[in-house]
Amino acid sequence: MSDLVTVENLHKSFGGLQVLRGMSFGVPEGEMRVLLGPNGCGKSTFLKTMIGLHRPSAGEIRLAGERIDGLHPHEIARLGVSTKLQVPSVFRELSVYQNIRIAVQRETGRDARSRNMVIDETLDMIGLLTQAGNRAGNLSHGHQQWLEIGMAIASQPRILLLDEPTAGMTPEETQQTAQIVLRLNRQKGMTVIIVEHDMAFVSALDAPILVLNQGSIFFEGTLRQVRTHQGVKEIYFGSRA
Repeated sequence: MSDLVTVENLHKSFGGLQVLRGMSFGVPEGEMRVLLGPNGCGKSTFLKTMIGLHRPSAGEIRLAGERIDGLHPHEIARLGVSTKLQVPSVFRELSVYQNIRIAVQRETGRDARSRNMVIDETLDMIGLLTQAGNRAGNLSHGHQQWLEIGMAIASQPRILLLDEPTAGMTPEETQQTAQIVLRLNRQKGMTVIIVEHDMAFVSALDAPILVLNQGSIFFEGTLRQVRTHQGVKEIYFGSRA
């Protein structure tokens, strides 16, 4: 299967600070990858570069073979790239249902019946169907994160980018979030790239891991391989054991 996302020799600098240093990898359509690494290694910078919030200093990002690294965020979103960043940005005064409806209405070409079906399906997928009438601001932190994932997938994107989606969640919410992401990937065939450092969440996903260090891919493998790789232990776990 060909890669849906291709990142080639990506560099990003802010003034004299070089954050991404020749980052390269590919993700086949319908697959999932986890970007793992210590704080400050460039994970979030990569996501923001991929969605057009930052322009790369050098290198390329391609979606289905077409370069997107020179496009604006709204142009990249129209191509089917959807993102959930770290800080929840739900409409707190509106209901859960209304939040998803706003996300669905961003898509043109759907009639009312089709939009309603997408809303209900999305709420069911993220486990909030029974809370559809509740005010979004009254949801727990974890459920607000789920709602934002729902808003990101309501447009039925080709690829979903998640930046530390389980930050601040309870262990139970973290495991439930893993199940949501797995359903999106396995049942919907959605390509997913996740930035995360919560090892319980990463373990539940059981997806190939890309270890990022000093702005480039240091190692790629399974969770078991990552945990036993001496170099990874030294840079991520801070251990020489």
